[in-house]
Amino acid sequence: MTLSVHQQRDQLEKLAGMEARERSQLAESIHDEPIQRIVAGMMRLENLCPRLDREAQAELELVSIQLEMAAAWLRELVVVALSPPILTDGIGAALASLAHSIFAGTVTVYSSSGPLHAQLAPPAKEAAYRILREALINARKHAKATSVRLLLAERNGNVVLSLVDDGVGSDTLDAGRGHFGVATMRARADAEGGHLGIESTPGVGTVVTLTLPMMTKTL
Repeated sequence: MTLSVHQQRDQLEKLAGMEARERSQLAESIHDEPIQRIVAGMMRLENLCPRLDREAQAELELVSIQLEMAAAWLRELVVVALSPPILTDGIGAALASLAHSIFAGTVTVYSSSGPLHAQLAPPAKEAAYRILREALINARKHAKATSVRLLLAERNGNVVLSLVDDGVGSDTLDAGRGHFGVATMRARADAEGGHLGIESTPGVGTVVTLTLPMMTKTL
């Protein structure tokens, strides 16, 4: 059954609301549990360090550096999860900045090709950012990829954004019960008259392709 535009918008609002609550709860959990435990561990190491010989102290310093990097990444992840999109420099630039934060501290190399600015109406541009943000986060969590590429192109009156990774290619973009990521991604695409395609091949990787109609130019 085909949903009307009003029904699509209503469905999107419900899914987006659930997604926002999930993200907020996740951010709060990250801040209250893992980060606090990491900081507490660093303090214990700092207190232990003076009682050890120089070689052991050097090892503890390396451990402390790793813990500090982990805490910094988790704080940045909280910001990524909750921050609204900033698209003044173009969606390509915004996604590159976002990917830098998401893949910090990993072996994953992010690259992109195509124009920085896409000919999309503001609501569609924001929807594209939010859809691909979810795809990037999923790639970080599930793909174990060494390479993630964004391909941005304009053809046949559409803007096509493809996110390609060389990861494990598992069907884990749907993260199970309580996670509304992919459903919200599809609802956002539908609400803007677009289409979201996800192809995954085990051992090869995953391709997420978002197609949105180009903004109509007015004279």
